[in-house]
Amino acid sequence: MEKFVSINNVKKTFLIGNKELEVLHDIKFDIKQGEFISIVGQSGCGKSTLVRLIAGLEFPSAGSVKIDDAEVKETSLDVGVLFQESRLFPWYSVEQNIAYGFQSGVSKEYKKNHIKELIDLVGLHGFEKAIPNQLSGGMQKRVAIARTLAGNPKVLLLDEPLGALDAFTKIKLQKELLDISKEKEITTILVTHDIDEAIYMGDRVIVMSPKPGIVKNIFNIELQSDRSRTSAEFDKYRKKIYEEFFDDTEHQPEFFI
Repeated sequence: MEKFVSINNVKKTFLIGNKELEVLHDIKFDIKQGEFISIVGQSGCGKSTLVRLIAGLEFPSAGSVKIDDAEVKETSLDVGVLFQESRLFPWYSVEQNIAYGFQSGVSKEYKKNHIKELIDLVGLHGFEKAIPNQLSGGMQKRVAIARTLAGNPKVLLLDEPLGALDAFTKIKLQKELLDISKEKEITTILVTHDIDEAIYMGDRVIVMSPKPGIVKNIFNIELQSDRSRTSAEFDKYRKKIYEEFFDDTEHQPEFFI
């Protein structure tokens, strides 16, 4: 597969008072169509800024971001973004919240049928008329996922989307998001602080370091299809990536949760 998303020597600075603060420095990597990439790094390494650049919500100070050979110059429904907050309309039903994600000009019949498909896809059958405060946090996240998928995005950006959920709901949704990404062949970029999540979901894990944000290392993740978190292979990747975050002089955790 050829590259689909290209980050070409991207630099991003912000003006703080009368000083320039460099947030990203010479970021360069390509993503193949249908690939799932995880990005991990400490707070302040520019992970979320990079997501905003790919989404067209911010623009590089130098370098370029390209999707399917076209430079990103504005937001597009071809790029879906799922943030940590579900950002649902509190007065809209599940159906109405999902409907908000469709591109303009879509027929009522298509919208009706596709909403049903999306509700089934995220496991919310029977909750079509419910409003957000009648749903659990995990169910609200499923609505947000369905709304993001309504526009049939070619690229899906996940910015810490599961960070606020309990552990069991989080693990279940990790698998479901991964399955959806693979089934629909969506090029997916996940930003997370959770190293286990990054390994479990990613075909590759990109490790960034801060001040300014740079790509420190890239790991190709080659696991069995069940991606067991308790396997020796999974533990090998976990230890290698943890080592990127600690100098030899610092205490490294003995147990990886």
